[in-house]
Amino acid sequence: MECGPDATLYDLWPRLPGGARTALLRRAAEADRWVLDALPGRWEALRPLVFSAPDYQRFGELAAGVLRCALLACRRRAGTAGELCRALDDHREPRLLDPAQRLSDPALLRMARPDALVAGGRPWFVELNVGPNIYGVPGLERRGAAFARDWPDGTPAEPPSTLRARAVALAGAVPDGGRRRVLVPTWRAASGIAAKLGGAGALRRYLRPAVEAAEAVGLEVTVADLSEVRGGADGLWAGGDRVDVVFNQFVGSVVADPAALGVLREAVRARGVRLFVPEAACLLSAKQVLAWMHEDLDLYAPCDRALVLGHVPWTAWLGPGQSAERRRYVLARAARERAGLVVKPSRGHGGTGFVAGADVADGDWVGLLARRSREETLVLQRRLVPDTTWMRFRCADGARTTARVPFVLSPFLLNGHAAGAHVRHPSPGTAPGAPVNTAAGAVSNTVLLLPDRPPR
Repeated sequence: MECGPDATLYDLWPRLPGGARTALLRRAAEADRWVLDALPGRWEALRPLVFSAPDYQRFGELAAGVLRCALLACRRRAGTAGELCRALDDHREPRLLDPAQRLSDPALLRMARPDALVAGGRPWFVELNVGPNIYGVPGLERRGAAFARDWPDGTPAEPPSTLRARAVALAGAVPDGGRRRVLVPTWRAASGIAAKLGGAGALRRYLRPAVEAAEAVGLEVTVADLSEVRGGADGLWAGGDRVDVVFNQFVGSVVADPAALGVLREAVRARGVRLFVPEAACLLSAKQVLAWMHEDLDLYAPCDRALVLGHVPWTAWLGPGQSAERRRYVLARAARERAGLVVKPSRGHGGTGFVAGADVADGDWVGLLARRSREETLVLQRRLVPDTTWMRFRCADGARTTARVPFVLSPFLLNGHAAGAHVRHPSPGTAPGAPVNTAAGAVSNTVLLLPDRPPR
């Protein structure tokens, strides 16, 4: 069996004409649009990463392949979402999760944003990020458009639109015979984007690009707060209209309205309405799934095995329900390879709980792993030394600096196709090796694409 070519990714910015680069950086430094957060100390990147379009397309194909392999690993252990919860030892309140959701449903991979580190030009996927609560799309798209406008001849250009690709996927979620009526709801929450924006009006403005993109592909859109929905097992209504699909940019665990969630939950479980992304998809984001992929290497077809070995760093899990023999094996390997490993909670986010083995004394490492893994599932992952690139930054208080920084590259995948990207850099001055996460102050960025690689 012949496998597809690997993707290599190098920031091609240094190969672009120097005068055009200087002009773009000058315009970006002078434009107020770059300041997304007025707090002192908030840095912004003044230029995009630049890749060749063929390389980036192949990168998207690799990302989709890794997600497919992840779902295969889950399906070897469970047939439904409820069974997968048990396999992951996930005891959280499911809220909008339908435990009977089949893992064979292609809707589980409708939207994702896997995170890759690039080392030696090779992308390595370190987290999968599957589910509905993937934010930042409108701002990143505006930023990419502004970068592209500032380039004199239109090259490099924007990647395919995430907003449009998501709207097309949303239209595809409408059941056969449906009226193509979509609810784009606002919601109250104590965390996440709704809490950060601080009110329904601000959230409605944030969601407006999603509404406009949905209407552009022929969907009928109702915008209403979740507290206004009515119905149950027979269906869901908002503003007098029956709804076919709910554009859910939230997971049920963050919504602070039990009554509204109860109505929506009843309709979802009775198949009276569809969620754009089923909450079962969130289970695939558990980092333990990456460990299962390495446990299953001998069960994959040759090309899939090569994909996992070549683009998913070695990952193993420690936690409740693990056999004593497997636990001893993982702890012994962790002891031998401490300096080359990192540990993370399987269900953690925002860099919480991340520890590099190199930062822990040899005598404390195994004890730390054993103690923490008795209470929660952890993953051990091979530590990568990522590629870096020179980046120009501007601070909200007017300061400017240039630093050589790594990047996390995350394509938005809609039904397995890449459209747009979220890039994160550590802020200037961040300690080497620290998690690159926006919750910890990382700088958001995006990409532009060249038709092909420029000559060296």
